Amino acid sequence: MGAYTCLKPARFAGVDYVPGDIVPTEAIPSNRVGAVIRLGIIAETQQAGFQASTQAPAAFGIPITIDGNTEELQVTPETVIEAVTVLQMTAEEAAKRIATTTDATALIVIDACDSRKTVKKAAAERAQTLETQAAQATAE
Repeated sequence: MGAYTCLKPARFAGVDYVPGDIVPTEAIPSNRVGAVIRLGIIAETQQAGFQASTQAPAAFGIPITIDGNTEELQVTPETVIEAVTVLQMTAEEAAKRIATTTDATALIVIDACDSRKTVKKAAAERAQTLETQAAQATAE
């Protein structure tokens, strides 16, 4: 079999997959395939002659309103997945996830789309931390 169909959001070999995506066989360790199928994360693909795409999806613009001004923010599919994942979590879970997020653009999307004070505060604090780290790295 050359590939699997993703049934639930997952990450294999550093690549994020969403339901409906085709996951190449080589992305999943062969000793884990059975377990991942039993968990309902993937299913065997029935496509004959399937050829997996190795091209990453391009960035695209989404309208984001910040302080009453609407601007187009360039995002990648990974950024959108991270933001939507956080937006679906409880405030406590979201704050924990935000504390480890390294995608500053996802933090902007989360801050603009989530109205919960806890989440907005966590996103602002993490953005400040990332900004400080970037400034220190540039200074060195």
